[in-house]
Amino acid sequence: MAGLKKNIDRIEQANTQVVALSVDTPERSAGFRQAARLPFELLCDTDKKVVKLYHLLNPFEHAGIAYPAIYIINSEGRICYRSLDDTASRVELTEVLVFLERLQADPTLEEVGGSRKSFILPSFATMWQITQNMTFRGTSADWKHYFMFTFVYTPRNLYKLITKPFKKT
Repeated sequence: MAGLKKNIDRIEQANTQVVALSVDTPERSAGFRQAARLPFELLCDTDKKVVKLYHLLNPFEHAGIAYPAIYIINSEGRICYRSLDDTASRVELTEVLVFLERLQADPTLEEVGGSRKSFILPSFATMWQITQNMTFRGTSADWKHYFMFTFVYTPRNLYKLITKPFKKT
């Protein structure tokens, strides 16, 4: 979201509106939007209907959050660009900006985002910010996820979690 915030002028020049989607409550989303000074709308999907509809639900984090993704919907309401990302490996924003420029010239353009950043190794400053966020804004789910991941998601538990929907009752 920081990249979108930084490039909001370029995005708006391409006659494009940014809208973000979160599974958090409206209060928590409003607090995040204000703290991050986001210049765009942050919509809430607390029941996760939209996230599930677009197959973006990540059940392994915080009882289900959305995987990072970028969708560009053209003026006819069709998805003309999509990038389904991982938390640590996301599409380069320059690729999205280039697509928006090309879309201005050819409104029928459609593309699936492809090139990803390699694994992101956080700096000391980023790790410090994560620690502060977990300490002052985090919940028990944050601590469980970051420090107990290896105990909760053992290979056996992951196998059970993955195969459970396919078991006959």
